[in-house]
Amino acid sequence: MTSEPFQEDGLIFNVGVDCEDVERWRKMLLKLRNGPQAKLFSSSEHRYCSSFKDPAPHYAARWCAKEALVKAVSPFCQIDLRKVEVVNHQDGRPYFLLNDPEAATLNLAIRVSLAHTRKTAMAVVMVASAEKAQKKY
Repeated sequence: MTSEPFQEDGLIFNVGVDCEDVERWRKMLLKLRNGPQAKLFSSSEHRYCSSFKDPAPHYAARWCAKEALVKAVSPFCQIDLRKVEVVNHQDGRPYFLLNDPEAATLNLAIRVSLAHTRKTAMAVVMVASAEKAQKKY
């Protein structure tokens, strides 16, 4: 079930949430490095995730972020996940680099929060815009 974005004071808000089983990503590690799934992540995302003893939760959390972003921006545009990169500020907070021309022109305020355990990863994305949503649910 989907709902309409929330509107207040001329701003439109929408939220996306996603969670993943980390074990699924643990089983895909070889394919993530050398198979067609490698294209799901940028080279910097691969470097980041691979820098950990157990990269699976980090891959899963980044994938959750991308999926949650798709859900959150759906009233405004469609986005190609291959053109989305999850990176970190110097203090460790994650954010998105959008290499998608349509999304970049929309002037969206986007916030992301990631969490993971050894078993589960999740992300929440909130989007705000002063522009009208392009499609209705």
